[in-house]
Amino acid sequence: MTSVFKKVLDLTYPITSMFSGAAFNNSISCIFKDKQIEDLWIPYFNITTDITASAMRVHTDGCLWRYVRASMSLSGYMPPMCDPKDGHLLMDGGYINNLPADVARSMGAKVVIAIDVGSRDETDLTNYGDSLSGWWLLWKRWNPLADRVKVLNMAEIQTRLAYVCCVRQLEMVMNSEYCEYIRPPIDRYGTLEFGKFDEICDVGFQHGNTVFNVWGRSGVIEKMLKDRQDTGKTKTSDVSFPRDTVYERLLLG
Repeated sequence: MTSVFKKVLDLTYPITSMFSGAAFNNSISCIFKDKQIEDLWIPYFNITTDITASAMRVHTDGCLWRYVRASMSLSGYMPPMCDPKDGHLLMDGGYINNLPADVARSMGAKVVIAIDVGSRDETDLTNYGDSLSGWWLLWKRWNPLADRVKVLNMAEIQTRLAYVCCVRQLEMVMNSEYCEYIRPPIDRYGTLEFGKFDEICDVGFQHGNTVFNVWGRSGVIEKMLKDRQDTGKTKTSDVSFPRDTVYERLLLG
């Protein structure tokens, strides 16, 4: 949905969402066609938030494009996806589990590498006291001589509330013994910057190339594949990746 024209055509009266979801559905179904999750060469699952049952759903079978679309349905932007199996309303799984390394582990994965591509929240906000006037904020915004005030708008507050439980779950994944955590340098990109997909993809590839080169040369990958039970003694999260010429040499292999 990077095309402005497609976005405009998909706009709707915002009772449930700003977009109908039809254009997004079409773009995803054109990629995956009629493929079923259970027919993929590599075992696959994704997570959705079932707002009908207030529960996490783990999808390991069924129509691939539908569950991929459901797992990307952000509140306010697209309507929930109706599960063809039971009619339950499904939304982005990130609201309940944004980095489901624990699910992969429970399904039998011996080596879990969790790549965190979620956006980071701004924490350096203005302490405005016990009350806040929108008129005061408006004056601050339009007055070029006024000090900058950093506060959250209504949408940002709702988004943070929606992801509160995921913050705790992410911390558990980062500190777990069974999982190797990777965070690419993507903090400068926003959640909805789909137009920068190629740029973000390249950043992730370069960082991943660096990490795996370091792991390969230090014997970490071999140890991971040999005996995952000893992972806690050689946890690679402690490996640092310098940003100098050594970093560049590792990157270029």
